[in-house]
Amino acid sequence: RCDLHYDDDDEEDYGSSSINPIGGASASSDDAEFDPNSLGEFGDHVPKLNSVTLVGRIGQAPNPRYFDNGNVVVNVSLAVTRKYHPLERKVRSIQYGSEETDWFPLEIWGRDAEYCAKFVKKGARVGISGQLCIQTWNDKSTGEERKSPRIVVKSIEILETKAEAGLREKNANRGPEENGFWEGGRQTGGNDNNDDFFE
Repeated sequence: RCDLHYDDDDEEDYGSSSINPIGGASASSDDAEFDPNSLGEFGDHVPKLNSVTLVGRIGQAPNPRYFDNGNVVVNVSLAVTRKYHPLERKVRSIQYGSEETDWFPLEIWGRDAEYCAKFVKKGARVGISGQLCIQTWNDKSTGEERKSPRIVVKSIEILETKAEAGLREKNANRGPEENGFWEGGRQTGGNDNNDDFFE
């Protein structure tokens, strides 16, 4: 588990927070039910892996934030539509176009953040790999400790051609009467050749 800790009003601490990979963070009182050291010598041979790979669409325009120490970060959300086997669709009565969408908060640093801010647009299809981290901070009003998960991105790639990106942006600028009605990322009316449209 990654464990980031900063105060609400201390942005610089947030910008320079260290990220500890799984197994590297000290256990908190909430994790008392499992002690990695309880495995003894055997634990040294148990693989410790914290890796996340996702493919989806960017939910908002990337907005880079720069810190005094030279760090730059981009925080965006990634929409990933769930996929189902045809038999599962039949059993669960899931219609095409009505699949659930999961949203993952992404945290992108350094050159990848600058690349994202320059080339990645809202709705772009991208692939990312990174680590699942737990961000911890103190609520400024109540003083209580709060936690939220996020994906700290190690690499990001654009998975659409310039032609696809141009078509997506063109569709985004057209009205619903031209585009048809879009539901769940799929078109139910109008020109139905643009299944990749992202609202």
